[in-house]
Amino acid sequence: MSDHQLTKPHQALHDAFTTALSTYRSPYTVELRGYYLQRLMTWAQDTTEHGSVLRLTLEDFHTWLSKDVGPAISTKRSARSTLSVFYEWAETIGKIKKNPARKLPSMRNSVGIPNPCPTDDIQRALDRATRPIDVLMILFGELQGMRAGEISRAHSDDVMLPTKELRVLGKGNKQRLVPLHPLMQELLPQFPTGYFFPSDRNPSGHMLPRSIGRRVRHLLGFQPGRNAHSLRHKFGVDALELNPDLMGLRDLLGHASVATTQIYTKASSSRLSKLVDDIPEPPGHRDRLQALKRETIP
Repeated sequence: MSDHQLTKPHQALHDAFTTALSTYRSPYTVELRGYYLQRLMTWAQDTTEHGSVLRLTLEDFHTWLSKDVGPAISTKRSARSTLSVFYEWAETIGKIKKNPARKLPSMRNSVGIPNPCPTDDIQRALDRATRPIDVLMILFGELQGMRAGEISRAHSDDVMLPTKELRVLGKGNKQRLVPLHPLMQELLPQFPTGYFFPSDRNPSGHMLPRSIGRRVRHLLGFQPGRNAHSLRHKFGVDALELNPDLMGLRDLLGHASVATTQIYTKASSSRLSKLVDDIPEPPGHRDRLQALKRETIP
């Protein structure tokens, strides 16, 4: 059974859950939770004897998280959050008697390093672009530091040219105002009013975050680590390289905590190289090494 062929009971359960979730969570969160729930349901259908997501156990969750979800800790955290939210909901409405996900251990987020998309890869992506909105997707990530979910919901009403600002709807429906890059000030008014990435296939009226992410990966040549988030990382690295204002970058990226923003301080290999290169060579060290080499080499 393919990823998109849920049984009728599973499909009905999936739809009921996402509908309930949409009353208090952002469209991006609903789509993300729905995506991982669909993967869990498909896994239950394909790998368990009973084939029901409502009969999975804590041991099943451990197996799914370790073998089916993917190695990245951020991915596992998203999948684990979906388990917690879904089974709490299922218990509340009486679909199950006891929430089996309640004893799942918490996962601490890893403090990694940024993965900025190289300029050459972005240029090749622009060469692959076949539509104006392809270029716009890349620019929103590279010049405004927006997430795929934020890009998908970008609307002409969010562009405030008099103040040269852009309103961004981020995680948890939190809005932030960010300065518009000069190039975006010039280009955005050239697009039709409404969503910048419209879609008549979705009730929302715009492309879903997953569709934005898939298109950006295509433009970047489906290379490992090259995606919409790597464009956002490039923005963060470039901005911090030009101005080491960590608190300002936090606000631009919409991070809840500056601790998340701090990963960008690790990214500038050029700055780190300069720090090391500028240390003066200690006097006499080179000569002593050469003298010892002459003494030890027959």
